[in-house]
Amino acid sequence: MPERDDKRLRILMAGGGTGGHLFPALAIAGGLRHMDDQSDIRFIGSRFGLEARVLPEENEIFYPLNIRGIQRGLSPVAITRNILFPWRMARSFFRCHAIIRQFRPHVVVGTGGYAAGVPLLVAQQRGIPTLLHEQNSYPGITTRRLAKRATLICLTYESSARFIPSDDWTVTGNPVRFSRDIPGRQAARKRLGLPARRQVLFILGGSQGSRPLNRHFLKHWRIYTEDMGAHLLWQTGPRDIERISKAVADDKKVTLVPFIHDMAAAYIAADLVVCRAGASTIAEIICTGRPSVLVPLPSAAADHQTQNAMALVKHNSARLVTQSSLPDGAMEKTVKQLIRYPDRLRAMRKRVQSLAQPDATTIIVNHILRMAEA
Repeated sequence: MPERDDKRLRILMAGGGTGGHLFPALAIAGGLRHMDDQSDIRFIGSRFGLEARVLPEENEIFYPLNIRGIQRGLSPVAITRNILFPWRMARSFFRCHAIIRQFRPHVVVGTGGYAAGVPLLVAQQRGIPTLLHEQNSYPGITTRRLAKRATLICLTYESSARFIPSDDWTVTGNPVRFSRDIPGRQAARKRLGLPARRQVLFILGGSQGSRPLNRHFLKHWRIYTEDMGAHLLWQTGPRDIERISKAVADDKKVTLVPFIHDMAAAYIAADLVVCRAGASTIAEIICTGRPSVLVPLPSAAADHQTQNAMALVKHNSARLVTQSSLPDGAMEKTVKQLIRYPDRLRAMRKRVQSLAQPDATTIIVNHILRMAEA
């Protein structure tokens, strides 16, 4: 394990699995370092999650746990993983005790995901202050189970409070990883090699990509590039990049990437975003003021992605297309109604910008610093 400096502020960030849990953790860590550049911030998560790839690339100290969430379905792989779950949980529990005993964090911050539960539980057992950040309108199981013993729960939506068994909560908004690094439109397009004048449609299925969105655009991409005259910036996810690349070949009106690191540039470069309605995606759309067509994940717990989407739809700053309506032409119709009318897009940009919570990271960081000093 890396050595500990007892004179520095020590914070352990627990969370991940998907970008929706990892990227708020990175945003909070960045905010802490902005306030105290001597702070010692480390991450703990699953070696199977997105964090295992992203955090080493970010030169972060990362403690991987050999843990997976409960798998749905009855496939042989799912059954095997679920059989191994108690063993993985026990091993992770003892590893977390060793990590926390050696590092002795002043505060453990949880941003959700199955990998956050064990380190937060161990921290609470050892009497270490814990702060939970909940991104979604319907809190995840980690927040619901550990809220009662948490020092503070930071919510994105006030409506989430009715689902948690604690009065120690506050509404902060959702931290965005790039709130201090938002380029101008032309600079963003230059960074990404996109055309300066053509309208750009940004297709974003989350950090792993979305199979239903990829299937739709793989079948109909020429409608958007030829009939509507748009350039597609398409984050496919790593699973589908090869298959889609072969189909699209070298069409100059399509830019394919498996994963985008410079998300600020991607949003700013876009005239319209087509995406899921995960909490972090919604926060990034609001932060960058982008009009969007939202396709909620229908299997999300308590249909929370639809609830996330409605926060924008009710303000007429986004449109909602259900996944079930994709085969019926709803996406083509909706995008056409927007991308051909720049005035509509400008009006949507103004409305979505009015929803911004630019101080979310700072508010959460100040809570963490107060907890560390207590």
